Amino acid sequence: MSTKTVFATLMGRPNVGKSTLLNQLIGEKISIVSPKPQTTRTRITGILTKGEVQYVFMDMPGFITGKSGLGKRMEQTVSNTVDEAEIAIFVSEAKAPNEAEKKMLARLAQMGIPAILVINKVDAIPKEKILASIASFTEIYDFDAVIPLSARTGDGVEILLKELEARAEESPFFFDPDQLSDQSEAVYACEVVREKMLYLLGQEVPHGVALAVDSFEEEEGLISIYVVIYCSKDSHKGIIIGKNGAKLKEISTRAREELEKHFDCKVYLKCFVKVKRDWENNAGLLDSLGFSQSNES
Repeated sequence: MSTKTVFATLMGRPNVGKSTLLNQLIGEKISIVSPKPQTTRTRITGILTKGEVQYVFMDMPGFITGKSGLGKRMEQTVSNTVDEAEIAIFVSEAKAPNEAEKKMLARLAQMGIPAILVINKVDAIPKEKILASIASFTEIYDFDAVIPLSARTGDGVEILLKELEARAEESPFFFDPDQLSDQSEAVYACEVVREKMLYLLGQEVPHGVALAVDSFEEEEGLISIYVVIYCSKDSHKGIIIGKNGAKLKEISTRAREELEKHFDCKVYLKCFVKVKRDWENNAGLLDSLGFSQSNES
């Protein structure tokens, strides 16, 4: 039996549901989600193997203009991922394209990259708005296909997979058929903790933190994980820990419960909070945390 592969890049402005769509496509949670923008900071590769076809999805941060060292690296990640795209899955809501989307579509057109327009969240949007949005996007780009869907419910996802299957090319699989992501288990654990912080803390604090695994040990029926949470201000450390440690305990408990479901075993999770002033501009720390080096001068 000959095998086929197709590489597709998920792109769009912040908070349009790219990570939710990636999880729905893979059939398992591999990327954290939250209602807050810029949840995704690095490129995440999701892998789905169905029969003779392997789908490789690259999810990247939303279109941003970086100011800090971290922001510039995120912006460069977006740029590099677009440069490597074979097929773009351009995700938007039922709105007219904004300037960032127009700029990205112009870049795709210049590079000759085929694109599929996905209008997400259609389960909560009137049909008239969906049609108007499609019209406004197709006026400025010649999409290969247009698919309204709901990443939340999965409605329309199979249609997207069919479109991608038709574009798959004969080749050996690039990943093991059982592999779902290129993320390590340690990185995934950090991301789950960060997701709980996004839900449980205010607007500013979760985006001012970075997480690293200090230790990840597997024994029979138990995984022990020690996570360091870096923040840039003493006031943020106090907010994260909370009165008598209550907030950090809630974050850790929710993360541990999800990790136990994911790993299907008992998890011991211990989180520590450290102040690392201006970590967003600390090149050495950003390197150690896995944020790709941008083309900063």
